[in-house]
Amino acid sequence: MRGLTGYATLTLPDGQRRERDTFTCCHCQRIVHVKPFQREFTRCGMCDALICQQCVGKECVPFEKKLAAMEARRSYGV
Repeated sequence: MRGLTGYATLTLPDGQRRERDTFTCCHCQRIVHVKPFQREFTRCGMCDALICQQCVGKECVPFEKKLAAMEARRSYGV
């Protein structure tokens, strides 16, 4: 699946291991663990990137734009 960019191995307290594909939310950088056999993913309607459930319905502000705005404010001393 396009956009699934990671893989996680979780070791539970009882010693069981769970392996999952992951993706990073384009808007908030949250790591999202994909459930086995999950086929439907939420995409932003503006930037067409994968997003987490907390970012659904919010304004499209990709994280890189947020960083650029922070850097611009810092360079002007605001």
